[in-house]
Amino acid sequence: MPAELPDDQRPATLEDVKGLRRWVIVAGVWAVAATALAVIALLKPAEQDPDTAAAASRSVNRLQDRLDERFEQLDSRVGRLPRSSDVRRLGDRLQGIEARGGQAGEDAKAARDTIGRLQDRVEKVEQAQGRQSRSSDGGGRSGGRDTSPRSSGGQPQN
Repeated sequence: MPAELPDDQRPATLEDVKGLRRWVIVAGVWAVAATALAVIALLKPAEQDPDTAAAASRSVNRLQDRLDERFEQLDSRVGRLPRSSDVRRLGDRLQGIEARGGQAGEDAKAARDTIGRLQDRVEKVEQAQGRQSRSSDGGGRSGGRDTSPRSSGGQPQN
């Protein structure tokens, strides 16, 4: 692993970007609200009647409520996103699973090879037993019967 970089030279992580994005959203919401208030203040005539002022106030309050609601939705969406530490842990788990899967494949191949060798050995033993049986059958018969202690009724015993 390379040497640790100073904080100002370290690349931004996903978590850093999400935190920055959250604060940019907050700043944007406040900027929109401030702009709306400034526009209303500029358009407001000096001799405005109380009904118009109340309507403007309600309008600003509705705008602020909508902006607050939108901010909450965005904050909720950002909050549901996985953290970089979660993604890193998931990546580590996946690498572990892949390593174990690779090891399992190697173990299965080794088992198949061992089974193949055992089958070859069994075939050789069976062939040797068959040759031995045939040679003892041919030389050990008297009167058409097998008199060897290993045979019973002319059949080799296992």
